Amino acid sequence: MNKEDSRYYEEVVAKKQMFGGKIFDVNVEQVVLPNGIPDIREVVEHHGAVAIIPFTDDDKMIFVRQWRTPMEQETLEIPAGKIDPDEGSDLKEVALREMDEELGLTTKNLEKVTAFFASPGYSNEKLTVFVARDLQKVEFKRPLDPDEFLNVESLTLDEAKEQIKAGVICDAKSIYAITYWELLKAKEK
Repeated sequence: MNKEDSRYYEEVVAKKQMFGGKIFDVNVEQVVLPNGIPDIREVVEHHGAVAIIPFTDDDKMIFVRQWRTPMEQETLEIPAGKIDPDEGSDLKEVALREMDEELGLTTKNLEKVTAFFASPGYSNEKLTVFVARDLQKVEFKRPLDPDEFLNVESLTLDEAKEQIKAGVICDAKSIYAITYWELLKAKEK
């Protein structure tokens, strides 16, 4: 539905950038609500990201273990990464870059599953999720970003569910991936 047809549309009448960063920008927007009353929105603008659900041939999913400063804890997450502004619109290429960088793997069997907004109440970050099968090691692995420190781990579905219970798998994209996996398993029965 486009904004002209929405009875909930909020018209942006002014926008001021409060922060410009390498990953996202923060704007304060003055809006006029559908009832004509002015209000303020704080909006995080993000270039978007990709996430990969990598399945191994022995029915496991690959995760990366890393430290997440905002949450002050170690997490297990499916591989993911931001879309760089100069990367264009081929999100499969971005996903393959991330697989190479974080896992040292590639595939010719990469399929888009879905795309969703991570936190639409304050951010326009759109996450596009791919499933990767028939994984192969790359000949020359790309280096991690200078600020990335991670370990690669493969888990069974039951092990992954236990990590959710333990609070180690705690991000939306990874919980989505495990739920997707459970649905695939249910269809197989």
